[in-house]
Amino acid sequence: MDNKKNKLLIYGASGYTGKIIAARAKELNIDFEIAGREPDKTRKLAEELAVDYHIFDVDTDYAWKKALDGKQVLINAAGPFKFTAEQAMKACLNAGVHYLDISAELDTYRLAQLLDREAREAGIQLISGAGLFVSYDALVVHLSKLVAEPEYLKVGFRHYGGFSRGSVLSSKNIADLGILIRRNSEIIDDPDPQPKMFSFGQEEVECIPTPLGGIILSYKSTGIPNIEEFFALKLPATELQDLTSENLPDGPTQKERAAGRNGISAEVTGKDGKVVKAYVDAPSGYDLTPLSVVAVAHRILNGDFKVGYQSPGSAYGEDILKDIPDTYLIDTIA
Repeated sequence: MDNKKNKLLIYGASGYTGKIIAARAKELNIDFEIAGREPDKTRKLAEELAVDYHIFDVDTDYAWKKALDGKQVLINAAGPFKFTAEQAMKACLNAGVHYLDISAELDTYRLAQLLDREAREAGIQLISGAGLFVSYDALVVHLSKLVAEPEYLKVGFRHYGGFSRGSVLSSKNIADLGILIRRNSEIIDDPDPQPKMFSFGQEEVECIPTPLGGIILSYKSTGIPNIEEFFALKLPATELQDLTSENLPDGPTQKERAAGRNGISAEVTGKDGKVVKAYVDAPSGYDLTPLSVVAVAHRILNGDFKVGYQSPGSAYGEDILKDIPDTYLIDTIA
């Protein structure tokens, strides 16, 4: 890697979450540029942030080469990632630039996994799912250390803050997969999906079976062979509407995001039957994602990375939580 490369590129910066990511990078005084497909929006944002910009379609190889020149890290914030992740990953492999995205789409995690050898040869770290799943994975790594041989993981994710239009589009790529779990190290369809109650401190919440990132990312981080995931949703009152509506706003307002918090509750069972539980109390989703991915990018810019395909937990363990403001891991006393 070229040690003189110390700049970040944010692709998809003019989107709803991309703007919040760029604002966080600016807040931390990170040296960065932005890129995107929409000329007017990208130019306007670049002027507001006083940064350089690039305008190009994700399929344009020569434009990727130019935009990634002199960069150390790419954050891909342009979803649905089904249409952008492969092109962006391969551009990073060619340029020797570390890759991060904020995808919640399992297929992009699988793609990153398949590119492990190429990432190692290129000397880059490749993480798909470096948004919400940073704190999720840190929680799982923490619990996995509290039992001798972790055998079972169950995680409940309570999301607050509504959805951006981009997330709604991406959600179809998740829903189409069905209810997946990991059983004896293999990913299978859940033969009997049932809801489960999870504790988020003062609150007990029923969560429904949903395939999330842990069946791939947390398996990479811990090797726990049996993983089941669950989801619960709290929306701001203004968003209690048809989430497929074309009238859906870009995303929740800053006030709406600040009105509630995300929760991630997990339990790990060891081979001897010992059960350990903990939860993460964190800012709502569209605040947590930018805080998380910029925290990971900041680590890389300061030389903290592992080459090859990584999950947030395999790269940084639970220690990354220190870098995410207003985010707390709390062990549950049985």
